[in-house]
Amino acid sequence: MENLSIDLIALLVTALAVSLIAFFLGKKTGGVWEKEARLAEEKKFRRELLLSESRKNEFQRELNDLKQKNEKYLYFLVRLPETVKYLNSNLSFDEIISAILRLTKDLTDTDAIELYIFNKKTQCLDLIAAYGSNKKKSIEINLGDGVIGESASARAMVSKEQVERRLPGRNGENIELGVPILFKTNLIGVLGVGKIKAYTGNEKRFLAMVADLAAVALQNCEYLTFAKEEAITDALTGLYNKKHFFERALEDAQKALSYNFPLSVFMFDIDHFKKYNDQNGHVEGDVLLKRLSKLLKENTRSTDTIARYGGEEFIVLLPNTEKNSAILYAEKIRKAIESCPFQHREKQPLGYVSISGGVATFPLDGKSIDSIVKNADKALYESKTSGRNRVTKYESFQFSSEEEPQKPS
Repeated sequence: MENLSIDLIALLVTALAVSLIAFFLGKKTGGVWEKEARLAEEKKFRRELLLSESRKNEFQRELNDLKQKNEKYLYFLVRLPETVKYLNSNLSFDEIISAILRLTKDLTDTDAIELYIFNKKTQCLDLIAAYGSNKKKSIEINLGDGVIGESASARAMVSKEQVERRLPGRNGENIELGVPILFKTNLIGVLGVGKIKAYTGNEKRFLAMVADLAAVALQNCEYLTFAKEEAITDALTGLYNKKHFFERALEDAQKALSYNFPLSVFMFDIDHFKKYNDQNGHVEGDVLLKRLSKLLKENTRSTDTIARYGGEEFIVLLPNTEKNSAILYAEKIRKAIESCPFQHREKQPLGYVSISGGVATFPLDGKSIDSIVKNADKALYESKTSGRNRVTKYESFQFSSEEEPQKPS
């Protein structure tokens, strides 16, 4: 009985010891588990925090991009009414071109801009203005050649990548995008744009609107220029008319007085022109007037003003030209007309087309343009009465102040 009690006590002690050991081991194991769980939670939190920070940065970038786009849209919308008004305020061609380049640069922040105008005569694109480019204005581009030519030919926006995919190695230029300038279906030119520094995705829309504004402005400028030219030119010959001649003459007379240089006038008409018309018809007479006008322009300085004075009579304003030099010029014109193989020339009394002219110089031969023209006309009359096909210079001592009779044809 006593041994049983001892064994029972020993068993209880052992069980208690095992329980204590298990308790402490369990407590220690539970702490490790708690620590690992805590560490796992911390790692998870840090991952979520980093992800949240990344999303925040991405959102901020998107917000900045959106802000930049909105600023450009706002800038364009604010500038648009002013730009439209400016471009439609009867600007000169050069002023319109400058405005187009400036607007393109402001909207795209590109490193290069080139503006080409389509030349209807040569069927080429002529470079007329450039920013950030070393190309010279004498450059011509054929339709279909490079970004600019492809854009003109396709009547659509064309990128450098598109051209290089189709024609590898053919495009070494710095223009990244060609934008056609079209009025309805008519090609006016092409706007070439280089690399855009901060691309937002809206630049093509902006450039399309710029091209539309440019098309209307340039078309209006062309019509305005045509209307102005039509108002100051003779419809048949393309020379200036009498009204414009006197406007230019007054301007040049003021300069002549200010800078003390001479201003000469050469007036002439075609000998026996009525006979030419009667024999060959008025249509042939018009052909003669046009061919003679072309010959006159080809042999006259660009600084001089040539006008059809009326009928078969012509007048030339010669700035900074003294009388003897004006006579030399007049003789050159007379000889050029005399030797020109005009049609039906052999039917004329002299066997060729001839002219009679007179020269007067301001202020030597008169104190006003009206008096100079009148005195050149007197010298012309002297050439007529002296046998025609000659040029006479006005000398005040040779001519009376009385009104001359009607010149013979």
